Amino acid sequence: LIAPPAAKPPAPVELPAIEEFKLSNGLRVFAIKNTRLPIVSMQVAIRAGRMNEPHARLGVSEFTADMLVKGTKRRDALALAKKIDFVGGTIAAESTFEATLVSCSVLAKHAGTCLELLPEVITQPAFAKAEHAKIRDKLVANVRQRLEDANVLASSHVQNLLWGNDHVRGWINSERSIAAIDHDDVVAWHKTWFVPTNALMVVTGDIDPKKLKGDLERAFGGWKKTPVPPSPSYKEPGLSGSRIRIVDKPGQTQTHIRVAQFGIKHDDTRFFDTLVWNYALGGGAFSSRLMKVVRVQGGKTYGASSSFDRNLDKGSFVASTFTRNSEAIATTKLVLGEIEKMAKEGPTEAEVAAAVANIAGGYGLRFQSATDIGAALVGAELHGFGREYLTNFPIAIGKVDVASAKAAAAQVLDPKAYVIVMVGDAKDLEPLLKKEGWRYEKVASTSPISPEVVEAAAPVDPKALATTKELLEAALTAKGGRAKIAAIKGIKMSATGSTSVQGQTVPVEIERTFIVPDKIRIDATLNVPNIGKVPVIVSVDGTIGWQLGPDPKTGASKVVDISPKELGAIDFERWREPELILLKATDAKSQLRPQADETIEGKPQAVVAVMSPFGGLEVVVYIDKATKLVTRIAYTDGGVTNTDDFTDYKVVKGIKVAHKRVQSAGGRVTTLTVGKLEIDPVLDPVAFKKPKP
Repeated sequence: LIAPPAAKPPAPVELPAIEEFKLSNGLRVFAIKNTRLPIVSMQVAIRAGRMNEPHARLGVSEFTADMLVKGTKRRDALALAKKIDFVGGTIAAESTFEATLVSCSVLAKHAGTCLELLPEVITQPAFAKAEHAKIRDKLVANVRQRLEDANVLASSHVQNLLWGNDHVRGWINSERSIAAIDHDDVVAWHKTWFVPTNALMVVTGDIDPKKLKGDLERAFGGWKKTPVPPSPSYKEPGLSGSRIRIVDKPGQTQTHIRVAQFGIKHDDTRFFDTLVWNYALGGGAFSSRLMKVVRVQGGKTYGASSSFDRNLDKGSFVASTFTRNSEAIATTKLVLGEIEKMAKEGPTEAEVAAAVANIAGGYGLRFQSATDIGAALVGAELHGFGREYLTNFPIAIGKVDVASAKAAAAQVLDPKAYVIVMVGDAKDLEPLLKKEGWRYEKVASTSPISPEVVEAAAPVDPKALATTKELLEAALTAKGGRAKIAAIKGIKMSATGSTSVQGQTVPVEIERTFIVPDKIRIDATLNVPNIGKVPVIVSVDGTIGWQLGPDPKTGASKVVDISPKELGAIDFERWREPELILLKATDAKSQLRPQADETIEGKPQAVVAVMSPFGGLEVVVYIDKATKLVTRIAYTDGGVTNTDDFTDYKVVKGIKVAHKRVQSAGGRVTTLTVGKLEIDPVLDPVAFKKPKP
């Protein structure tokens, strides 16, 4: 075989000339002329991201970034999209841990479009309420998706376990935290942080740097300087010994594993040494130790890796892998063993040489276009490094030797202080952990990862409250009138549809019977592929309840009593009965909180929160302003938002009842079409009695 040529010594990256100037409002600008392609790219970085968010408003930076390109005070979202599409360009905004990035890219001859749109979205966002609702629903969907993705779930839990509940890195957003972000929060975030002196701009491509400054002065002249508050700081938590968390995800056949410790800051003198030893440990893909030991030698998984954050603060070091549930402990031991070995012995001379050659050699490939250079410059400037960092990066890597890499590994890695997260089926994992003698905590995959922030309710404006009460009375009248609804003694509904969870959709038939005030029975039949029809029954009569469903071990139908805790949830279910919720809301003793109007499928909605008598849970009721009919009922419990949507109203005994219903909760979506609905039905007296074994 022909031997590969020896790796060349690391050399500086040759960058094009970079001109720097400052606008009169304090905005720093970097201009990079590159005529290889007739393209101009503009990137603005605002020094405000996830790390700046208040605990009570987790997600507001992402919310605001997403809203920026959804319309300005001059043009709505559609007009904005048409404007940039007409010239074949792109405009986007995203939020990271440390910053919000807004970019625009077009052909050079259309640079004026970016000069028009970029300052417009940054300084004149409309934050339209209709778009607010869409963004909120999208972000809530992302949270729900996390519940289904064991990989993302493991990464979120390990940050919380490592950093705790008193540090921003340990705060994980939930449906409730997203739902809590209102229009005023987004406006306030934008006003606080979107300031020219808190930003920098990079313009790259086929440009005239001399002409550019005047163009930018005119484009961004309306962006005024205002004081910027200091970024919040948090005390770094301590870490002594090991902590293990099982995230129970029933039915999960593979366990996603994370092992984490504290990392280092980007400006740490050991940063380049750490890049090298981590490449050898788990950052070098198939050449890394973790991949070789866990995949090739152990045959436990298809992949294993390690990485560490590159932020202004310390960040995290995380080793990641996944394997069959039965191999979870053995695989975790292999990962811990490699971390301990690296901490004790460091990388070999061959590993250092390979890491230096690959990291330094591959660095220059990141700068294939002027846009790539601009993005790298943004990152360097945000951390206070400057362009020299980009030029000399390969040289700094080339200075790492075995001794310095070994010393850094020994100092950064602590084999006796770490956290472990395993996301899998607890019934498979717990026996293995107990056999090993490992202490652990167990949480449900659907539980909030970090505690919810409970805020004191704001004072209710008397005029707004009076208007809300009038609206609720109008809604009650539209439904059929107080007298008819108050006279309801029972409701029986038969419906067909489907339920979807974890990407699988199955047909479902439901019969739901509610007898005022405290009897409820739900009969559901799921048509499960390869299994057939699976009956599920829940029945409650006052304080006594039972349920029938498949036994988790045998799969056979089994009847069990409903626990007192589960009965509490059913009490709430009975209280929020959709056909009677307006009676609860219009009761003289009800506690109401008017909410900002929203839009559902283009139709304006009045929104009111109604306090329930169950542990401070609020039910949010949406009322169509035109028809005065209830279109949505929602509540958030345990970080999971439950939403019921109602359409296709038909009159039954003088009362308008929705015949199409969609329920969303924790990643499950059930769509139903009502076939028959009876008011005050005649029932068999034994309908609620527990069947004999």
